[in-house]
Amino acid sequence: SSGINAEYGQLFKDKKLKDLQLTEMTRSLMELVGHDEIILSLEYKNTLMKDGMACLLETLKTEKRRCGENFDLLYNLGELWAEFMREIVPTLQLIFANIKHLNAKGDSVERITLEQFRDAVVLQTEIEGVIQQAVEQRMEIPRSVVQMLLVLGNLVTNMNVDPKNDNQRRICAMCSLVVKPYLNPFNTRPQY
Repeated sequence: SSGINAEYGQLFKDKKLKDLQLTEMTRSLMELVGHDEIILSLEYKNTLMKDGMACLLETLKTEKRRCGENFDLLYNLGELWAEFMREIVPTLQLIFANIKHLNAKGDSVERITLEQFRDAVVLQTEIEGVIQQAVEQRMEIPRSVVQMLLVLGNLVTNMNVDPKNDNQRRICAMCSLVVKPYLNPFNTRPQY
């Protein structure tokens, strides 16, 4: 269990795997699946995702400390999103594809990972205020950020809209600001 966290956590730090590392990780996971798939899926959701997203958020914080006043949240979040979607999500999907408990009942590795990114990275930044300000000043929002908001907003439209889920509402409100027209499933205006 702790081996899983260390081994897979490295993916969030390096964002790429070295030669044959993917094969080794998949092989070790298959050995663990024989023990208890339910425990493994809980480990994925509760520990690996939590630790991995904390690592990604720390990447943003480190860059903010390094850049000081010149830090551009939208640019840096857009870059992080691009790496996340290009390297991390597909790798996790590949490694955990055979874990039936993670890919059942409307859940999938991709969905769980994206929801965690939304909740533990995106919504832990000042993105709402930065987007509001950028829209008011008619500044261009990076395409990668628009894509990120649409993908994360689509997590809502692919399932029943839960009006009590504030994180879903917040993402959809930002989509309403940057995408015209955008049919907000919450039918709400942004409230910042």
